[in-house]
Amino acid sequence: ELYAYGDTDKVEATGMTKAQKEQISEALHSETDEMFKSMMLSHDNAVAITDYYIADRKANMTLKAKVKKDDDKNPVVELTATPIDTRGAKQQMDKNEDLVAMGVYIGLAQQQGVDVRTDPVYQQGAVESLKGVIDDMPYDSEKTLDVTCELVKSDDGKTLYWAPKDPQAIRKFLDGE
Repeated sequence: ELYAYGDTDKVEATGMTKAQKEQISEALHSETDEMFKSMMLSHDNAVAITDYYIADRKANMTLKAKVKKDDDKNPVVELTATPIDTRGAKQQMDKNEDLVAMGVYIGLAQQQGVDVRTDPVYQQGAVESLKGVIDDMPYDSEKTLDVTCELVKSDDGKTLYWAPKDPQAIRKFLDGE
């Protein structure tokens, strides 16, 4: 849940500290904010669209986890999810007339020396266009990923908890990469 939508109500069961949970959540939000800022959104609009996008993931992505291999050193958890259909999303975005118009608008604005990050017309149109893209984002059928875990210490050093050996593999899996 933390890697999918930056939040979970099960943090105490993991043994993580609140700070560790926030670190994972912040990383997801920051990475997504940067993706939307690259579309020439203002900081505030990038944050708002990130929140919209993560809420969409939470509403549409199913997640299940079960222990596949119980092991004292490196247990394996089978993660089942309906990740983003990246191929379908790319095809959808390539055909989206609003996104094409955003690109044209950016090009014309740059020729005139206008920064679209401060242009309210562009910002409003971009936010609405991106919400539409997110609303139409396709999710894939159920896929599974075996996640090898390892024991790590909590930030306070008081407890141990199981964490994925390769958190980036989970991120890529959920993003349909």
